[in-house]
Amino acid sequence: MFIMGNSLRHLRHSMALASVLFLLDGCASPPRIAVRPADPPLVMEDFFAGTVEGEGVFTNSWTGTERRFQVVIAGFWDGRELTLVEDFDYADGEKDRKTWRLQRQGPGSFTGTREDVVGEARAWTEDGRVRLEYSVKLGGWTVDFADLLALRSDGSLLNRATVGKWGVRLGRVELVLRKRPS
Repeated sequence: MFIMGNSLRHLRHSMALASVLFLLDGCASPPRIAVRPADPPLVMEDFFAGTVEGEGVFTNSWTGTERRFQVVIAGFWDGRELTLVEDFDYADGEKDRKTWRLQRQGPGSFTGTREDVVGEARAWTEDGRVRLEYSVKLGGWTVDFADLLALRSDGSLLNRATVGKWGVRLGRVELVLRKRPS
């Protein structure tokens, strides 16, 4: 009985540990966007040249609370660097401006910076979509963003991102962008 009790206790601990690791792995997984046959490939310097507008939401993974926002992005492509000036207007009244400076490293590949980015961001094309990875200083913490951007057949761009720390998902962002009519 003592041996069986220890074995059961060990089995329960092992199963609990496996469950926690499974949940953490699921929380840390990068965002997904299904590829549809009609979706064109995303070329960042084409889509972001000019003015782009969007609406998005950040969802806290722990509390389920949401923070909605609108953004207007002014994009400039000089043949080498893509500059994106992002003006955020949050539903709670806060406003913010961030500026990306993304240098093209090759076809579909960029590295870049933004005021709050720690180190250098990396962006690359994969299956017609763009992946963007970077770390941001937020309230004394450095958190990791993993974005996936996909152009849709209707001309909109879907941007899904996970926000995490130490492989644990803290939140997610979903943003839909459209080019402003000229």
